[in-house]
Amino acid sequence: MSILFGIAHYRKGFEVESSHILLTAASIFLYILPMLALNFVAQKNNLTNKGTFTILLYAFLTAILPNSLTSFPILLANVFVLLALQNILHLRNEKNVKAKIFNASIFIGLASLAYFWSIGFIILVFLGILFFDSKNYRNWIIPFIGISMVYVFANCFTLLFYDSFFAIATYVDPISFSFQAYFIKEHLFSVGIIVICTVFFFSIYLIKFGRKTANIKPILRVVIIYLIVAIVVAAIAPKKDTSELFFIATPLSLIGTTYLEMNYHQFAKEINIWVFILIPFTVLLF
Repeated sequence: MSILFGIAHYRKGFEVESSHILLTAASIFLYILPMLALNFVAQKNNLTNKGTFTILLYAFLTAILPNSLTSFPILLANVFVLLALQNILHLRNEKNVKAKIFNASIFIGLASLAYFWSIGFIILVFLGILFFDSKNYRNWIIPFIGISMVYVFANCFTLLFYDSFFAIATYVDPISFSFQAYFIKEHLFSVGIIVICTVFFFSIYLIKFGRKTANIKPILRVVIIYLIVAIVVAAIAPKKDTSELFFIATPLSLIGTTYLEMNYHQFAKEINIWVFILIPFTVLLF
């Protein structure tokens, strides 16, 4: 992942300035951290078996989107969304439920400051409440309080440093359903791979869903909705340069692990793994 990150930044052009070096160092941290957190979430909630297939797929799906690796806002927003997911899935423990809902809402609010349409992942918070603790009506109010707190503190920040209010007009991004950018040569291959993987992995996941135990199904539903929301966020993004597809990588790596963990011919599995390893280098180098 570090090598692929370096290649992506080399292609874009690297400036030898202290501010740019610090931003790049922060970016690689924000790129690697979700991989570790995702693996922890997957195994902690029994979403996958113990292994590194989820990490492999996350590296593969993110590295074929080189524009996302050079987009600090996207990387930052993705970290906050993943932290929110972690709090949402922990709701099933029925401990400190209100605090976890509030934390998840705060993280989604912070993600929206980095990339506005990540606000759509607030749906996951309400789904967590619905699946794990829907009887307490106070829980349904907490997400609105969390988002409001983020807006209040954003206003405090802008007033302190810029002597102005945090304007809604500059916060909210427009919606665009133009997909012409996906059909240019530079983006078409990456988008095609994401589409194929989404359709293939999701189909297998739905087939396997019926065989899962009842206590794990609410978590699987959250992952499925996570993927759907990520697709919607990418679809309405005002600027489409494939970086917005980065949000799809997290749920799709969890869903795709189901395929790699299936019992089928070992040689075919080895070929799949080598394809996942080599394709990102093909995208970045050619």
